[in-house]
Formats: sequence, structure tokens, C-alpha cells
Amino acid sequence: MALSRRMALAAPGLAVAMTAIAAFAVISGAVGSASADTGAGGCQATARIDSHWGSGSTAGEVVTVTVANTAATTATTWSVTWAMADGQRIVSSWNAVVSTSGHAATAVNAAWNGRLAPGASTTFGLQLAGTDTAPVLSCGNDATRPTSSPASSSSSTPPGSGDVNVTEADTQTTVDLVVGQTLGVSLPANYRPFTSTNAAMTLLSTSGGYPTGQPLKELFKAVGNGSLVLSTQTDDPCQHATPPCGMPVHQWTIHVNVAYASPGGDINLTEADNQTTVTMAAGQTLHVSLPVNYRPFTLTNPALILKSSTGGYPTAQPLSALFQAVGAGSLDLSTLYDTPCNHDPTPCPGPYRPWTVHVFILYPPPTPSPAR
Repeated sequence: MALSRRMALAAPGLAVAMTAIAAFAVISGAVGSASADTGAGGCQATARIDSHWGSGSTAGEVVTVTVANTAATTATTWSVTWAMADGQRIVSSWNAVVSTSGHAATAVNAAWNGRLAPGASTTFGLQLAGTDTAPVLSCGNDATRPTSSPASSSSSTPPGSGDVNVTEADTQTTVDLVVGQTLGVSLPANYRPFTSTNAAMTLLSTSGGYPTGQPLKELFKAVGNGSLVLSTQTDDPCQHATPPCGMPVHQWTIHVNVAYASPGGDINLTEADNQTTVTMAAGQTLHVSLPVNYRPFTLTNPALILKSSTGGYPTAQPLSALFQAVGAGSLDLSTLYDTPCNHDPTPCPGPYRPWTVHVFILYPPPTPSPAR
């Protein structure tokens, strides 16, 4: 779950480091408790308590969740859900995008760990407050999405039914998706099936359309950052006669923009956070979203690694970068605002505008041995 900016940004200096260390102090520990669930989509999720402390409202724990693909086909997205007890809250998370609605919590894959081959697994972590028991999990993935018409598929998700759905009335509109979402298209029977996509979209299933006499239903999935035009047109047997009939041909087109889910970090920063200080724990993620014309980040400190990045100068797209803390250390995370005129033979007078945050990364202290 993303931390608020007020919680994430701290004053520099020793007081910041000591406060962060105290926040991760563990006063008692036990490991090994686990909860598992195999979902209908060929997905298994297992929770393991790595450490816990306190009791009742003062309790807390660090949990590692392992997500495995138990289906016979490759999954490209997964999600894990569970119900939180009264008074329980999520302090932080890593390696997944976690959200809550009331007592319901949901974790979905990050941009880099959604694809799981049959039998493969990945993990994400949680720090919970107000409980000392492992969450009871439910898990699902897209490994059982239909790959043919409903007549040959046992999936309960028919072609044309997606996270976002469009019909004939939506022609000439723009659809915005995030990687992992599906797009369902339902058109009358006289439209031709779609024939191509690009690296941002893949066709999962299709049925009907000209010349079958059945309504056209197709299901697409957003698999990469980018934009494309999805287009088809009506057809009729008389248009293939000699001479062809004069029946008008109707075009159907939508514009699709695909982006990685954002914000995707435990800590989220914008242009307004320039020259601030951030304290993180190893395992946490940091998402930075800056306007068009900021250069992509470059990193030299292995304590903070770049997980994904889109946009930035000279792409004319906003800069979105996701980092993960993997070790203790400190560094400055920097970029510059740039414009094409800065590179003309006679550069424009506008100065380069730097953006920098100071990052301190701390390991959570080891769990102490129980008192004897």
C-alpha cells in the first residue's frame, strides 16, 4: 500500500535514520505460520510470517507471500485478495501493487513479476499492524483465459468480456489501459475480425464476425507500454460479386493507450518533492512521476535499482520510473529538465533545471531471539 507523502518524506540527518530504525524494531519473533489457497485460475498463494511482535492492537508482523502458477499455461497477471480484521492495517508492501477497500485488501503483480510460466512462482511482502496471524488468501491469474471461441473453451470468461468493454457506438474514441488489463470488443456480425495488434496488445480470443453470421466478439490484453489504433470494417458477400454492390462500408476505429500502473510504489514522488529527503527500508519501492522533458534517471548506487521506466526526454511523454531498495546506503536520485532547443547549434537561453531527492536506505534490524 502506498505511503502518504507526509509519512514518506522526512527531514535529513541522524534523527531521520533513528526514527526509521525504531519503526522497524521487532520486540519478539516467531516464524513459520502459513496460509495457502489455490484459486480457480490455476493460482496458489501461500503466506509465511517472517517475524511478529506485540499483541492485540499493538501487534505487527512481516509476511512474505509466495504466488505460484499451477496452471498448464503461462500466466501474465495475478492477484491475491484477503479480508483484514478489525483494526488491522497495511504499513508497507513491496514487489506488488497493494490497495484496500474497507476490510478487503488486494495485491496485484508489479510490472516485472506478473509473467509466470507453469510451475513458476514469485513473492511479495507486507508489513501489517494490528494482527499476529497470517492472512487467509485467495488467488487468481489469467492462465486460463480463453484462447478460442466459447464452444471450445471451458473458461467462464467469454470472448468480448474484459476489464474494459467497447461496442460499435464507441468508434473514434480513446481507451486508456494499464498493463495486465483486458479489452473486450463486441460488434455486429458484418464486421471483419481484427487481423493485427502490436507490442502493447495481444489477441486472447475471437469468435464470430464476417462471414460467420455471428456477432464479432474479441478479447485483447494489454501486455506492454505503447499506443495503437484498433480498426476493422463491415463486409458483405455482395461486395465480392462481379460487379460489387453499392452497399457502403463502415469503418470502426478506436485509439488505445497502454501504460504501466502508476503510482506503483510504497513511496510516491512528484516534481513538487524536489530537494526533499526520503528514508526507505530495504525491500520498499519508490515511484517517481515527472512532467514531459525530464531526462530518464541513471543510477550508480546498487542499493537502489531501477525496475521500470517510461517516457522522459526526448519521447514527449511524462517520465515515470519505479525503483526498489535492495540494500542499505544513501544516494542522490537526480535528473534534469531538458528541451530540444538546448541542443541547437545556438542553444536557447533556458537553463537546465535539476530535480534531486536524497535517499537513505536502511535494512530492517534482525528479529531478536525470544527472551529466555
